[in-house]
Formats: sequence, C-alpha cells, structure tokens
Amino acid sequence: MKESQRIAPRILVPTDFSTASERAFFCALALAVARQARLTMLHTGRESLEAIPWDQFPGIRETLTQWQRLPADAPRTAVAETLNVGVAKMGMRDSDPRRGIAEYLRRHPADLLVMATAGRRGLARRLLGPSVAETVCHVTRTHSLMLPKRGPELIDPATGRGCLKRVLYKVAPLRDPRADLTFIGRWLPPLSDGDLQVALLQTEDADDSATYALPQIPGLQWERERGEGEGSAAIIAAAQATGAELVVLPTRLRSRNTEEILRALRLPLLVIPAF
Repeated sequence: MKESQRIAPRILVPTDFSTASERAFFCALALAVARQARLTMLHTGRESLEAIPWDQFPGIRETLTQWQRLPADAPRTAVAETLNVGVAKMGMRDSDPRRGIAEYLRRHPADLLVMATAGRRGLARRLLGPSVAETVCHVTRTHSLMLPKRGPELIDPATGRGCLKRVLYKVAPLRDPRADLTFIGRWLPPLSDGDLQVALLQTEDADDSATYALPQIPGLQWERERGEGEGSAAIIAAAQATGAELVVLPTRLRSRNTEEILRALRLPLLVIPAF
C-alpha cells in the first residue's frame, strides 16, 4: 500500500490547559510522532471558539523543536511534511466536559483517547462524582489512556523520550487476548526507551486452556504472571508486586474496575473496551 493510501491512526487529547493536561498532551504528541498519527486537541467549555486560550498551552512546533524532532526554523508545514503528523485544534461549547468529549467522539471516533484524570477518592468522589476521564471511558467505546495527576511520567517533557519500563496486562476470562496484545505492541513501545516488559496476569478466573502466540516486537518482552484471587484486588496486588508503571485493563462498559484501580494505584491505566 502506498503511503498516501495509509489510514493514519487518530489520537484525541482533551485539554483544560492545566498542568495535568499538559502531561497528557506530551504523551499524545509523542505517540502521534511515533505512529505518524492525526492528533486532535479538544477543549470543551463555556467560552466561544475564538476565546479558547491556545496560547496558554505548549506549542506543537516549539515542543518538537525542543525534542530535536524539528529544526528551530521549521515552518508550520514541517509537522505534516517532515513528520507525517496531522494536527487539529478543536473546541466544543459545552459546560459539561463529559458530555462535550463524548459527543465529539460520537461524531469523530478516535483510535486512542489520552486524558488526564483526577482519580478522585473518599469525600471528593462522593461530593463530585467520578472524574471526567472515568466517565468518558465508561460511556464511549474508545481505547482510553488515563493519566493520574500524580502518577509516573510516561514521557519526559523536556526530551520527548519514553520513561515506561514495566506494564501489567490482565488476561480477561472468555476473551481472546490477541487483539489486545496487538494493540499493546503498536501503542506502548513508543512510551518506553526501547526496553519494555509486559507481564500477562493470569488469575483464577482466566481460562488456562486458551493458547495464543505472543507478537514478536523489537524492544518488547512478554512475561507470564500468575495471580491469586479475582477482580480489582488481584490486579492491584500484581501491579504492586511486579513494579508496574502502567496497567492495561480489558473491561466491559461501565465496569467499576477502572475506578478502583485508579484510586488504589495512582498509575496510568490503558482501558481496552469489550465490544
């Protein structure tokens, strides 16, 4: 297939111009460069589209120049022409960011949603409810990478280099994991420094009779991990035992596992929905 006929992956990163959403932006931009993807930055709020303060956020060309992916004098067109990355900045006038992001995804599906999350717990959760990221993850069918505010860095914002080393993937019962493993192999290596270990967690609720081949991907090593118990508790224990820096969770829509794991671990969580 010719490059002009290639269907570019689509990444959506919502932003409220906070420090937390900057971390999500750096992660999404690094993935967009590695995957030669189309990156859409989305802001939802009450202000008019003309009043969205994009100048308060890191510039794409400036960031790529700092990462030494573009020369300092690169024109605006260099992002697309040199790196083959498409960029769009969009706005949705909606006082509820949950509704605005979900509606945008309904109209413009994405291959990956990258969002910062508050990961609320205790009184804050009872008063304010789930975070925007948790809610959007549960009402859409989008693969979602949720980044807690105080979680580990996946991308060094100064250099654009990946920091991820260890990942935990929960093998779901009665589910063929091969599509999930392919997704992991495509999207997570760019977040590492070339030495990524992915532990496949098999718990008591998984089918031991299932057999599948593991994708061979340069720089990625698969490991098998046996865990005891079921549900969120087993995943949390395994993540702590293996030193995971990111958890991959196959889940059905409206599953509470994502909320429990985010609150307990404060780790980035990649949610792969069941269809």
